[in-house]
Amino acid sequence: MIAATRHQAILDQIEKEGGVRTVELAQQLNVTDETIRRDLEKLEKEDRLRRTHGGAVAAQQLIKDRSFEERSIQNIEPKQLISKAAAQLVNPGDRIFIDASSTALQLATHPQALSGTTVITNSALVLSELSGYPEIEVILSGGVLDRQSHSFIGPAAIATLRRYRIDKAFFSGNGIDEIRGVSEVNEAQAHIKDFVIPRCANAILLADPSKLGAASDYFFAQCDQINTFVTTSEAEHPLLHSLEEQGTQIIYAE
Repeated sequence: MIAATRHQAILDQIEKEGGVRTVELAQQLNVTDETIRRDLEKLEKEDRLRRTHGGAVAAQQLIKDRSFEERSIQNIEPKQLISKAAAQLVNPGDRIFIDASSTALQLATHPQALSGTTVITNSALVLSELSGYPEIEVILSGGVLDRQSHSFIGPAAIATLRRYRIDKAFFSGNGIDEIRGVSEVNEAQAHIKDFVIPRCANAILLADPSKLGAASDYFFAQCDQINTFVTTSEAEHPLLHSLEEQGTQIIYAE
């Protein structure tokens, strides 16, 4: 397979799944790991992807340009596994925050697990998902409508969130860097999470393995602020050991 064809195959898979792993690409394309690493390095120099430990993810501009609907169907299987495991962390009587990410939205597809709770959110899609379940109290933040993410942002949203106790905050991000922490491609969404996380009793990060070692544009939480990290069983990264050493509970969904 010539390099140009290989490069397009790599980009197509990133477009479909949001991220790729070097070892898996080498097997799929029948080349060596070193060949794939050189491919990823070249594509990163062209600003067509961003390399991570053991693979690569989409370039930040590509993430910004995608609609929420496009992001929702990317890596859907890991998101479903992660949300199912996260739902087991919810107890009746909890007051939980669900952010406006496509990963956290999957948590709202488990209404039985949320029965008897209060869900606080800035996501119109979470509201829509849970509006038919009277046993779940839902509080919408209000604020300025961000049409791309179908969520509410800005000072009015934060003013509402300020009023409520939050036991558990379920959130995601576009990257997790050991030094700088968790980051987000959308500055306004980063502000929401930056406000909520220090004020909740248990900050629960939901992220698939492609986010490990990656960094996006706006940082909103240090790694030591993550109480619980839910990912999939395929996750392999030195950052996982660092998180465990600092006391973060890591749950591997499968």
